[in-house]
Amino acid sequence: MEIDYIALFVSDVARSLIFYRDVLGFIFEKPAKPDGAEGYSGKLKIGIYDRSWLPKLFGDRGKQIISGNPFLLSMTVDNLDQVYQEICDQQTNIVVDMISPPTLMPWGQRILFLSDPDGNMLEIVQSHLN
Repeated sequence: MEIDYIALFVSDVARSLIFYRDVLGFIFEKPAKPDGAEGYSGKLKIGIYDRSWLPKLFGDRGKQIISGNPFLLSMTVDNLDQVYQEICDQQTNIVVDMISPPTLMPWGQRILFLSDPDGNMLEIVQSHLN
C-alpha cells in the first residue's frame, strides 16, 4: 500500500492555490475551478477543495465542525536554507505563517515549520546534513 493522493479541504481555494503553487512550488497544470484544484509535488498528487465538498462526500459526517486539524504535511528538500530564504522572499506578496526557522532537532534532522493559510501544519526537512 502506498499513499499517492492527499486532499486538503480549505476555506479559500484561490488563496491556498497561491500558497501551494507560488510559495511551495507545487505543480498545478490544469486551471483551478472555484471549488477545487489538483496538482502534485513529486509523485504525490494533492487536491485542494472548498470545504463545501465535505457534506457532498461524507453526508452528515461532513457537517462536523472543522477546527484544529491534527494534520502535518512533510516535504524534503536538498537545501533547506535556500528554500527558507525563497519563502521569506515571498513574504512581500504572500503572508506565510513561519512557526520556526530551520532548526536542528534533537534527533539530528534540520526542519523548518510553517502553516498554510488554513492553519494546516507543514514541515520542510533537509534531506541530508552536510
